[in-house]
Amino acid sequence: MTDEEFLRVWNELRDRVIAYLESLGKTIDAFGDKDFWVVDDDFGLFLVQVEIMDLDLLQPQVIYGLRDLLNGYPEFAITVAVVAPRGIDWPRMGISLVKGQIVDGLKRWALPPAYQHLHYEGSRPD
Repeated sequence: MTDEEFLRVWNELRDRVIAYLESLGKTIDAFGDKDFWVVDDDFGLFLVQVEIMDLDLLQPQVIYGLRDLLNGYPEFAITVAVVAPRGIDWPRMGISLVKGQIVDGLKRWALPPAYQHLHYEGSRPD
């Protein structure tokens, strides 16, 4: 894949991730004041990085939807990083979606109780 092809495909996948999350009624914002952000620099990696501030985006159906977006992009991965609310000290945590797999790196003990029992069918721990 040439650099030009890579950039076209990376932007296409990034746009699809944004459209999917917005279709759920969520709002994108780079400054952490809304529901999510999708990093806008490719860093030359086959990776789209999502940062979430709205923990409802950790619901299994949302994660499965992001995973399914990768069906047409076999060489790409998506990471979903949890951004702690201002003033709260959480460890770094998130979920990686790679080649149809869900790699669960959530630190549930640090999440609010409503999110501590999330389960992703077929996932494996980080």
